[in-house]
Amino acid sequence: MVLKTRMLVTPAPLESHRPNNKEVFLDESQQQQQQQQQQQQQQHHQQQNQQQGPPISIIVIHKVIKQPQPDVGGRTSWGDAYSTTDDTASLISFVSDVGGEASIVCGVKLRLWNGKTLFSDFIQEGLRHQQRKSDDVVMLYESPSSISSEEQFYNSQVYKFHDYPRAPVPCKAVLGPCRYSLMNGATYPSYLRESPPEGLLEHWKSTVPGFKEPSFVSTISDTSLVYAYLPMENVQNHLNDPHIHYHLSGKDAIGLMTQKTTQRLSNTRDRRPCVCKISHSMGSKGIFTIRNDEDEARFQAFLQKSGNPPFVITEYLVIERKVSGHFFLHPNGEVTWFGSNETCLSTKMKDGGSKWSYDSTIVMNQQEHLREIQLPFVKDVIHYCQSLGFWGLCGVDVVFDKAGNGYLVDVNPRVTGSCPALMVSRLLKELHGFEYCLFRHNSRFAFRGTAEELLNQVRVFNEENQGKVMVILYSFSELNPTQTLVNMAVHGGTSLSYCESVLDSFAPVYSTSTSSSSSSSP
Repeated sequence: MVLKTRMLVTPAPLESHRPNNKEVFLDESQQQQQQQQQQQQQQHHQQQNQQQGPPISIIVIHKVIKQPQPDVGGRTSWGDAYSTTDDTASLISFVSDVGGEASIVCGVKLRLWNGKTLFSDFIQEGLRHQQRKSDDVVMLYESPSSISSEEQFYNSQVYKFHDYPRAPVPCKAVLGPCRYSLMNGATYPSYLRESPPEGLLEHWKSTVPGFKEPSFVSTISDTSLVYAYLPMENVQNHLNDPHIHYHLSGKDAIGLMTQKTTQRLSNTRDRRPCVCKISHSMGSKGIFTIRNDEDEARFQAFLQKSGNPPFVITEYLVIERKVSGHFFLHPNGEVTWFGSNETCLSTKMKDGGSKWSYDSTIVMNQQEHLREIQLPFVKDVIHYCQSLGFWGLCGVDVVFDKAGNGYLVDVNPRVTGSCPALMVSRLLKELHGFEYCLFRHNSRFAFRGTAEELLNQVRVFNEENQGKVMVILYSFSELNPTQTLVNMAVHGGTSLSYCESVLDSFAPVYSTSTSSSSSSSP
């Protein structure tokens, strides 16, 4: 079967695909509902513009990137976009003076994170800038699900996120929320179903410089304003418009943000290999490379099992580098940059494709360069988000081919997985001079023992290696006496290989099961 284009009826106005050739027609009630949603969004945009005041005038101080040149085939080449002049280099060095005034770099009003302002502090600043209610706010870091009605935040109607196959419950309820709560701060409470795992807060106090202990709530009232990880159907008051938030979360929105992305295809037959991506998926799930009819049959089977979600088809790239950037977009258009991490190649495949490590690589002396090559893509994303009135924590994924051409392949309008580790890396760089960090936050890896044993072994390791290397537990959840799921990082050491050996000693591969997240192309 050949997969062809079909219109997706969601707030996103791009084509998506379904595993059949039928058109979607709206009845009269659905048309009225869609018109009402569009009117609500327009009213919301007008309110946002009134609250934000006049637009900021941006003056480009230095020429940071060259204009892209189309090649013979008409495709835009971005390989030249990362050459900078000496003036640009001096400007970027100026921006790296943390705590100074924001400067315009590549059309982005940018400042680096000051090492003190935390997630809930940023949200309070944004609300005050908009002159909105800022006293009863809850930070919600748990992700929704459209797979199981047993989940705490089940989206079944409007904001469907396809998280098939279902992740272990502790991943949603404990590991993710606790990982982000480490950098939440004390301004607003973080939602957590139950109390944090015993010993976790004490571990943070002993390892994270300047740690500010968060408070936790296990309920969210209907009157609370919620800063949500992603839009939730059972949350009454979202800080951002949930329709816009959902739209920005979709793979089908990337083409509206920038031209610096992979080419969209109309079917899976004309160009192979190609890549199929579930539009609203999470955790790198629902990504398939289609090389032959067998691959397409596997993807068809996945669609049937996961409820036939919409998807997009893109060209296939042989990727040499994957870089993720993490930042906060203020309602006034200013960007606070947390940093960048890379995902490294683990193996090369015969067809030129790649399999990628599950770990996030952070090298502090590469941060300036990584920021520089990502800013042209970030600029497009933030301008699009601003045009819709969206602000908050964000992340982008940019891939580069062998020729150095860059492509924006993912936009996450939320706090992203490696962001806390980047922030801690910055603090440990200042305190101990640590250059390296390897962050592991995948459920395939687990500690062989109880949570108490894990805490004790990490404490002993850190005491024996004080000032040289440090293991930090970002979150953990004991499943049974022989298995504790863990999000952890090794900071410092002499190399990334050394960091990996330490990680493997604490949290080796526990599950050998594979899923679509192992796909060779984003």
